[in-house]
Amino acid sequence: MPAQQPSGALPLYLQISEMLIRDIASGRLPRGTRLPPEREMAKSLDTSVGTLRKSLAELEEKGLLERRQGSGNYVKGSSAPEGIYALYRLELLEGGGLPTARILDVQRLPKPADLPEFGASIEGHRI
Repeated sequence: MPAQQPSGALPLYLQISEMLIRDIASGRLPRGTRLPPEREMAKSLDTSVGTLRKSLAELEEKGLLERRQGSGNYVKGSSAPEGIYALYRLELLEGGGLPTARILDVQRLPKPADLPEFGASIEGHRI
């Protein structure tokens, strides 16, 4: 489990659920794994139990987690978990984590002639 809270533009509960989705998809949290108790997990992520529970509810809704009253939270797994970052394949060198990016420049330019057609405008944004 990560030792610190992720940072980014998404609400914290989504950042946590995305981090867990990536860990499930990569096999770091295999099917049947029992997650740590919610209080411990929330403390390790430096968040409230309520925020963590909202994250876990997201995973349960996606079919990735089974929440058993009085027993704990268990990874159900999925062949292809779909998270917000499903198209990204970037990870930290030590594994896991959320992809991050810093925008260096944004320009509105005429579309180059050699690009496939997309959109109705003759201009596009270069990020």
